[in-house]
Amino acid sequence: MLVVNGFFENGVFIPEKPLDDIRGRQKAVLRIEYEDEKQKRLNAWKEFSRVVRTSDEVLEGEPERTRFRSSREVM
Repeated sequence: MLVVNGFFENGVFIPEKPLDDIRGRQKAVLRIEYEDEKQKRLNAWKEFSRVVRTSDEVLEGEPERTRFRSSREVM
């Protein structure tokens, strides 16, 4: 079995790299992943924001500075 990553656009599958080793007609399965990693992270941030906004927790003391990693640092 060969796994080929790529993307599906306008009815055509476009592989990430050339498929020179495949000759003739081959049976294949295409699996569409609707939610990519970027969308999962976006949804997680939206949930985080919602929880913060709806929280009725009383905070004590002085807030501390928090530095979040940028998207480039995460990758």
